[in-house]
Amino acid sequence: MKKLAFFSILSLAAIALATAVPPPAEVAEVKVDWTHYHNHAETTALLKDFAGDYPNLCRLLSIGKSFQGKDIWCLEITNSGTGPAAEKPGMYIDGNTHAGEVSGAETCLYMIRHLLENYGKDPLVTRLVDTRTFYILPKINPDGSDAYLRKPGDPVDPALKKVDDDGDGLLDEDGPEDLNGDGIISQMRVRDEKGPFKTHPKDPRLMVERRFDEKGEWRVVGPEGLDNDKDGRTNEDPPGGARSVTNRNYPAYWAPDWVQSGGGAYPLSEPEAKAQVDFILAHPNIAGVQAHHTHSGVILRPYCNMGDDQIPAQDMAYFMAVGAVGTELTGYPVLSVYNDFTTDKANPRHGVFVDWAYDFFGAFAFTTEIWKAPGETGKSAFDTFDELLAMQWNDKELGGRGFVDWTAFKHPVLGEVEIGGWNSNYFSQNPPPEFAEAEWKKNCLFELKHSEALPFLKIAGVKVVPLGDRLFRVLATVENEGFLPTNVTQKAIDHRLAKTVKARLELEDGEILSGGTTVDLGHIPGNNPAVSSPRGGAAAGSLNQRVAQWLVRLKGKKAQAVVTAVSEKAGTTKTKISLQ
Repeated sequence: MKKLAFFSILSLAAIALATAVPPPAEVAEVKVDWTHYHNHAETTALLKDFAGDYPNLCRLLSIGKSFQGKDIWCLEITNSGTGPAAEKPGMYIDGNTHAGEVSGAETCLYMIRHLLENYGKDPLVTRLVDTRTFYILPKINPDGSDAYLRKPGDPVDPALKKVDDDGDGLLDEDGPEDLNGDGIISQMRVRDEKGPFKTHPKDPRLMVERRFDEKGEWRVVGPEGLDNDKDGRTNEDPPGGARSVTNRNYPAYWAPDWVQSGGGAYPLSEPEAKAQVDFILAHPNIAGVQAHHTHSGVILRPYCNMGDDQIPAQDMAYFMAVGAVGTELTGYPVLSVYNDFTTDKANPRHGVFVDWAYDFFGAFAFTTEIWKAPGETGKSAFDTFDELLAMQWNDKELGGRGFVDWTAFKHPVLGEVEIGGWNSNYFSQNPPPEFAEAEWKKNCLFELKHSEALPFLKIAGVKVVPLGDRLFRVLATVENEGFLPTNVTQKAIDHRLAKTVKARLELEDGEILSGGTTVDLGHIPGNNPAVSSPRGGAAAGSLNQRVAQWLVRLKGKKAQAVVTAVSEKAGTTKTKISLQ
């Protein structure tokens, strides 16, 4: 029986990790005020500071321009000393698709600072930055975000995209005005015995629907302002930045505006959405997607317009396993958009980004709805709202600042009105500033775990068997260390999006007699305790390994070789060996 020869090998990835470029010494901390919501200019300045302070860990990219010509920024984060960004599993994170959902941008900024400032200090962060690539886009919609963050009374940017919200043929002709000058656009109400509301019997600041046999007291006119176009409605066509991008403009199961508002003229008609999709398609290493919206305090998964019976069992198991960790870290439940989040099943959401990322791109995708406002007791923000509970929390935690007390005002057209109500922008839609950082942090921790679950390829070992007469058999064991399989989702296989893992042998001073230069290893399961039985080609003793083998003949007495394993979404890894 021939004696097996084992040669000491060292993977190039291991070499890179051992010589990882440390972060710059004594880098001054980039100061970020987490009680402040940052506009595009402020966000740009922060991103440039991060890129300048950590050149070995990140670079700043503009993936395209918004309608107004603003840069849509992406900060790419990975340790350049451990290999090219494109050869590592990619984690895509974005925020602020909808103009008013500015929490998403802040969560992205928090994630950026957490990764950069904890590299070399926190073992998980260090390992992830060494072995993954993060693509973080804080503001998909910089125009809308700036319009939302504009203070009442400040001039409207004339370059804002103009939208005919009320269908009267005019553009942006009826926006809100801060009539009482308190810096908040509140609601207006008038006294009306036929109105639908009466004063709440338990809290005079609130209103409640009257019974059919009671007289009304109040009628809500609308947001604070004037009827500028004299059509009997108030503030129904505000400056149009908020709709320059919606989460309905993506190619997945798209529908036009006459089916669903916000779909746009055609899929990717909006420049921001097109830049986003083009960027992702140009980075096929992206395996995980995390989009940030507000509000409801939930982690949403596909689908948006069909039930769970359309999701393969394997994919559902992955969604639930990773989502369970997200729930543990954030307190947010994991919900199906269609099954749990859509109240009217006859009118589901179309053209949604997370469906496109999962079904059309082959990534594992979640949407997080940040912040569950006090008083929201149902599954979603559109479900139930207990105003008494909300008011109790407002009084206790905010000193009443989340609600504007009703005050009399002489309206130039309506006469006597009262102005007041919830400060919804920073009470329900986004967290009040003093509660913001806690939301950013727990969502950041979930994103770290999501990225840890991505498939990750390594060469677990190479065995060289001498056969005599300068013949050798080379066996390379390729392993997927990640939780997700190298195909990421079963849907990616079903839709022919998933590329198989390839192992390649490059040999100097020799020839490959069998096996070919490249061996197709198929798809490799992840390090998943739920996988209970080996499938064809699995290495003995491990379900998440495959073995590539070649028969080679040397021309001389010894030769050098490189074994490379390549997976589009699980990365590239190399090992040098010597045959003699």
